[in-house]
Amino acid sequence: MKKALLILLSVWILSPSEAEAQNIILGEKVPELKAAGWIDNRHPAPAPITYVEFFHSSNPACINSLKRLRALATKPKSDLRVIVVTREDTARIASMLRPYLSERVTATIHADRGFSDFGVTYVPFGVLIDARNRALWMGNSLQFNEKVIEQSK
Repeated sequence: MKKALLILLSVWILSPSEAEAQNIILGEKVPELKAAGWIDNRHPAPAPITYVEFFHSSNPACINSLKRLRALATKPKSDLRVIVVTREDTARIASMLRPYLSERVTATIHADRGFSDFGVTYVPFGVLIDARNRALWMGNSLQFNEKVIEQSK
């Protein structure tokens, strides 16, 4: 009984801090993404929905996520654009990201503020946003798929 109470108390105490870990509420506006620049000066193409992908090269899951996101964004008649947000040095990261970039997939540079504004504490993590800058979905990017996109429309 004591152990169960201790577990419940721990969950209750930790829940508020975890809820605040991401500064995003589904259905609400997300912070404006302010990019210092874009890799290869590729600005995001207009699209009805945007997936903001938080990325770090040290995490192999981030690379797998980019492969999947590029495939989703470049499908014929796709309504999706992807913006990759990284804090890493442009000279180091640009060559790694270039194979995944396209008209529908772009990457910001010097985006420290994006991580803090969104409250991102782990990667891969992403947020699906509508044209009015409201959060439609958020979570581990490896769980983002066509079904999520369709349900968000």
